[in-house]
Amino acid sequence: MSMPNTKIAMEGELTAEKRATLLEFHPILEKNYRLPTPMLERTYAVIRERVWMKRTGVYLYASPRIGKTVCAEQVQALLLLEFPRLHIMRISARRSLRPSDAHLFRLLLDSVNHVLSKRTSVDLLFQNVKSDIMMNLATLGGTHFVLIIDEMHLLNDIDLEQLLALHNTLHMEKISMTTISFAQPEIKEKVTGLMTRRQHQILARFLAEPIPFEGCISVDDFRKILRSYDVDSEYPEGSGWSYTRFFLPKAYQAGFRLTNYSEEIWDALLNALGSYAGAGVPMEHICLTIEYLLLALRADDCPNVIISDKACTDAVGAANLATFNGLMHNSVP
Repeated sequence: MSMPNTKIAMEGELTAEKRATLLEFHPILEKNYRLPTPMLERTYAVIRERVWMKRTGVYLYASPRIGKTVCAEQVQALLLLEFPRLHIMRISARRSLRPSDAHLFRLLLDSVNHVLSKRTSVDLLFQNVKSDIMMNLATLGGTHFVLIIDEMHLLNDIDLEQLLALHNTLHMEKISMTTISFAQPEIKEKVTGLMTRRQHQILARFLAEPIPFEGCISVDDFRKILRSYDVDSEYPEGSGWSYTRFFLPKAYQAGFRLTNYSEEIWDALLNALGSYAGAGVPMEHICLTIEYLLLALRADDCPNVIISDKACTDAVGAANLATFNGLMHNSVP
């Protein structure tokens, strides 16, 4: 569990009064916490192997709200810890209404708040990108550049051609480049279009290895996520109190754990997804469901707190999963 940006160190006993003053800053209310999910662990294992082997590119695709953007952030942080000599840039792609040779380079420079990102000359923008990458790698003593692209499906053919040009230029400077992309399923249509236009170099470099990025697909994975709330989390810093304990200290002391209700909550989530449960439950809706439960149960904290089937259904309803599912599959939930 990565700690939130707002860190409040623990001083003295965590009394009810102190918890009340800290509540509004809790990561669950500020929406700034991250969970070490099994899905992230599996995805990172795939990506770190590609990076270690210096493969040119891999892309992961999934529907919205599955957790791609959070995964991209976490992958960057994990790679930096494991491979300190890498230079990593992460961009969030956006569609260009008027295709431009400069668009991709501006995205790269904007991602690091570069003062020269608004230049109009494509050649100067390209040289800025190249120079920054080379200087950062020289400082780190490395020769491997990793680019993480979120929402890659928004890039057009010109953007991809410029990405290829950057890759080839760095190769001439003896710098390896690995591109890790996250996209929505329409990326497959882009791949088909590139094949039709015989853009084989782009396909070979960046889009030759598609990997489905799944939501939570099993109750065992879900149980591990709940354990993060029960055990592998902490607020405030240094308190030793997990998120579950913070909201339900009396129940927690008596043995209450979210993991004890894994199957009941999981069944409620699957019922909301209906026949579309195969791709897994989106991580955002899992978090919203658990957050609702902790906040709703907080007022009734006592040694014999239980989560009823109705509470599970209400929590999933509050997470709006059925409505989201209907929108994604053009059906009425």
